[in-house]
Order: sequence, then C-alpha cells, then structure tokens
Amino acid sequence: MDILTKTIKKLSDEEYQNLLHEVSGKKKNKPYMVLEATRNSNIDDSELMDILQVNASAYYTLKSRLNTKIANILSKKVDNPIQTLMDEVSRVPAHLFGNNRDFSIRALRELEKQLIEYDLNAELILVYKTLAQLHVFSEEYDFFENKYKRHVAFSLAVTKAENIFFKLLKKIGEYQLNQNEADLESIVLMISELSNICELYESHRLYVLFNIARVYYLCSVQTNNDGLASRELEIDGILQKMNDIFEKYPLDTFYQNIKGITNLLYFEYYSKTKNTVRADYYLNKVHSILPELAEKPTMHFFLIQFLQAKIYKYTLDSNWEHLAYGYDIIENQLDIQENEIFHFVSAYRYQATVKFYAKDFQGAAKKINQLRNKIALKQHLVADVDNKIFQALQYCILGEDSLCMQIISSLKRQIKENESQFESTKSMMKILKSALKPADYRKKMKKIAEMWTEFEMLNKTPFYILKNIILDEATLRKMCNPIKS
Repeated sequence: MDILTKTIKKLSDEEYQNLLHEVSGKKKNKPYMVLEATRNSNIDDSELMDILQVNASAYYTLKSRLNTKIANILSKKVDNPIQTLMDEVSRVPAHLFGNNRDFSIRALRELEKQLIEYDLNAELILVYKTLAQLHVFSEEYDFFENKYKRHVAFSLAVTKAENIFFKLLKKIGEYQLNQNEADLESIVLMISELSNICELYESHRLYVLFNIARVYYLCSVQTNNDGLASRELEIDGILQKMNDIFEKYPLDTFYQNIKGITNLLYFEYYSKTKNTVRADYYLNKVHSILPELAEKPTMHFFLIQFLQAKIYKYTLDSNWEHLAYGYDIIENQLDIQENEIFHFVSAYRYQATVKFYAKDFQGAAKKINQLRNKIALKQHLVADVDNKIFQALQYCILGEDSLCMQIISSLKRQIKENESQFESTKSMMKILKSALKPADYRKKMKKIAEMWTEFEMLNKTPFYILKNIILDEATLRKMCNPIKS
C-alpha cells in the first residue's frame, strides 16, 4: 500500500470530504478522480492510468504532486495548542526595532513569564538575547546577558535529554529484541545520564522525560520484579505529579499528545506486580484511546509495551476479552514501517499470540510467516530463533510434520555456534520432535508435560524464548494426538 492510499483510507469521512474540497475544489478533475478511486475502490495503477488517459510518467508526476499538496494541507491541521504563544515568539526580533523601547521591554518581560511557565527554553534564549540588546546602554545589560548564557546552557541540556530519551526508547526495544548484555549496559548508562541532567536543572519537562524512562526501565527492562510491588506509593506519586503537569500546561503540544501515557504506565506497573484489579481499571482507560494511539507513529514504542503487558496479564487472569480487544485496530490501522524493527516484530507477534490463544494455530503460523517474509531477522538472533520456534510450535500442533521439522533443522544450524546460550531452545526442539513421533498417547502426554516443565526451568535465562506462551492441557493434548482434526 503506497503513501497516498494509506493516508486517504485512514481519514474519517468528514476529514476526507474536506480534503477532497481543498485539493480539487468542486471540479471533477484528475486529482479528484485519483482521490475518489483511491478512497472508494481497489483499482490498481494501470487501470487508473487508463481511466485518466495518461501515460505512466504523467500519472506518477500527478501522484507525486498530489502527495505534496495533501502533506501541506494535513500538516497545517496538526493540533498545536501553543501556536498563539509561538506567534508572539516569532515577533520578538521586531521588538528590537520598535518605536517605543519601554513598551518592547514590557512586552518581552510578559512573554518571558509565559515561556518560563511552559519550560520553553529555546524560545527564552531569543527573548533574553533581545532584552540584552535593548539594554546595551543600561546597567541591566549584564543581567540579561547572563540570563541568555544560562538559558543557552539549559537549552542544550534539555535538547540532550530529549535526544537521550528517544534513543533510550529505541535501545529498550533493541534489548527486548536481542536480550544483549551490551544493550542493557547502554540503557543503564542512559538512565544515569538523564538522572544527572535532571539534578542540574529544575524543570518539569526533564522530570517527565526522566520518569517515563525510569518507570519503563523498572517494569520492562529489569528481569527481577520482586521489589516492584513495594514501590507502589513511589510510582503512584510520580504518575500523579505527571498528570498534574499535563493538566497545568494545556497549551503544551508535547504534553497534550502524550498525556494518556500515565494510564499506560499504571497498566504496565500493575500488570507486572500482578495486581490485576488495578490493572483492569487502567486497561479500560487505555482501550478508550487505542485508536488515537495507533494513529501516532511517535507513540509506537508505548503502544507496543502496552500490547506486551496485555499478553503478560492474560497469562495471569486468562481474560480473553481484554487480550483480544482492539485486535482489529492493531491489524488494520497500526502503520509501522519495516525499519522500526522492534515495533514491527512485536506488532506481528502480538497478533500471532492472540490467534494462538484463540486456538487459531493456522492463523498464528500465518502471521509469523508474514513477518519472516517481510523482514530478515538474521541480525537479531534471539528474535529470529524465538519466532521460528513459535512458528514450529504451531505446525506441530497442526500436525504439519514436514514444515515443523524444516524449521527445527534450520534452527539447529542457526544456533550451532552458540548452543550453550540456547539450552531452552534445544529443549523446545526436543519437545516438538517428541510430540511428532508415534507413541502411546498417554505416555506421550505425560512425557511432553514433564519436558515442558523442564523447558520452563531452562528458559529462565537471558536468552529466553516463547515469552508469555503457556501450553494448557487442551493444547498439549492436540500436540500429542496423531489425529489433528
């Protein structure tokens, strides 16, 4: 699906009609025909070229120009509540050449108060620079010059913190994908660096960035969650303060776009501490904003962590309705690019896991097969092994012996040089081969159940596989039964 098709099909009817009017006016011209065909039918490019009576070169030029025009229109509609304040900032340089110096200074001092309140440090640099220039013949020049220098340093610190924050989210994803010790060390260092920056400056923005990162580290990176429950008052205090910050600054674009994150973090925390009652409360809150979350690429990391927490919670309470809720949104509306490897892999794995727990083993195998056909995971060994063994499990349950054995043979070759790190994988391969062998049904059931218990013990290593996958008795019976219908 190309960019134009993705964009047009995601719009609501009202949004689409407004866009159609802005692009084509009331004329049924070629841009109108392209938009209507893209929105309302599945006509391919060659058919559309025939309808428009244009050659390939003219058609792709038309689409390119249409994409640019649509991008310009939609970019202006992005919600930016702080725009009024930004308009004032844009007029700051003009104050240097105003007719009334005192008036200009008073206007800039009022703007300064608002910018300080919203933690808009980069904009404050411009204000202090202009105030210093307006006071160049005054004793107050040094005062504003020092303010300017301090905010340059502060702005650089906040920019550095923001860069670390987004790199950290990416690194957490890489760690969850590869379970690499070096990635874990990088995460710890970045958390420490964020903490050091926050201690240097009093800033609500730095507080928000650091604590989002810290809570995800505690809940999603640390493997030992034994002491997590004792942090409830601390975590609750942090998240309540974040909510207060979001409420206090309704014009802040960043805050107003991420304010739902506290519900995600509450859900993550209460799921990991196995408090399913509190987790359910926040789960319902997140479900109410799920379509909005799926639309924003910047929120992909947070959404994926949420989906993983949902699967984990299902292993605790077996609440099928909660696990499956929003599946269609994830499958049909979530637009993750293939270069976002962690998000891409995790989204497919969530879909496959939902199908697995729905006993749709064919559907689960198909999802993993689609994933493996779309991107190569050879550079992500643990994730590749994990998805292959999960796919082999589906084939084993379905009685697709040859497909199952084909994957097992591939895995043997793949982990040959690192066998000591993949003891649980070798154990799972033995389970699959044993399930495929003809044997007395009751004896096989008993043997496979014992082997599964052994696998679970071996799987408590840095290179664990089949995370949050539980084989219930019905699934074990199906694995062991030679008659698969």
